[in-house]
Amino acid sequence: MKFKCLIAGLLIVAGSLSANLQDHFKVITNERPANQGLEGVDFIYMINLDQRPEKFKMSLDQLTPYGITPYRFSAVNGWELTFDAVEDVGVELNPGMNDGHWGTCYLRNENWEPHHEIVQKMGRVYFCHCMSRGAIGICLSHLSILQDAYDQGYDTIWVMEDDIQVIQDPHLISDAIKKMDKSVGRDKWDLLFTDQDTKNQEGKYVPCLGYAWRPNFTPVNPNRFAARKQIGRELRQIGARYGAYSMIVRRSGMKKILDFFKTHQIFRPYDMDFYMPENIKLYCVMKDIVSTMPRAASDNGGANYKNN
Repeated sequence: MKFKCLIAGLLIVAGSLSANLQDHFKVITNERPANQGLEGVDFIYMINLDQRPEKFKMSLDQLTPYGITPYRFSAVNGWELTFDAVEDVGVELNPGMNDGHWGTCYLRNENWEPHHEIVQKMGRVYFCHCMSRGAIGICLSHLSILQDAYDQGYDTIWVMEDDIQVIQDPHLISDAIKKMDKSVGRDKWDLLFTDQDTKNQEGKYVPCLGYAWRPNFTPVNPNRFAARKQIGRELRQIGARYGAYSMIVRRSGMKKILDFFKTHQIFRPYDMDFYMPENIKLYCVMKDIVSTMPRAASDNGGANYKNN
């Protein structure tokens, strides 16, 4: 009996010591700027790999003329994650989950080559088909920022990636926030995108009207992703969209996204998952203010910075 109790105790301790998703969030330790120059926003973050200083400079050069200074968040480099870290953050297939679709996993001692197979092996950690380690790092970067902002008590933040294109005066974002608060209600929206939709490499809009399969989450109302509702002439409520390169996030949105990922883990690229929480409320402006730079250099699918 004593031996069984000892074993049970060891299992409990081992379980309590096992890593979880938040253990791999990156913590901000350096000094924060006191004033970043945008009314109505508590803090401005820009995600940037240490290996890509030229991308941060290109983005900063577009914002500086308007007196806006984002905090440079040193991105989680997915290409430098350990095997154990990748295992910790992905979705472990367990009984009762929805399997049978193609997925990607990373197996120990296979030189980091992605392994593609039907999602069916119980206990194996999976990601969506062809999910790269770079994309895992981007997701961890966004989640790290949301956790930091939530812990800091921020109510409204602006999160950018380092491939932005400034179309109009970014101070129009402050006006858009005021209009959102007046038209929708201060406590009734979660995310506001600073352009009307994401764009492809040719600069053409790419709408998102649905969702992609996940083994451990099925939305109650799949039709919600295609919802579109005009809010006056300048704003629109949306059900889903691609692109996470420039968005205003309210405290309620921080919590909804963090809760979703802490419950369901990382499976897809961030911009295919942040809109999955059942009650998340998404909006966008109808005239682009800050958008994405077509054909910008990317390290998502590969560590391309090594070739520079």
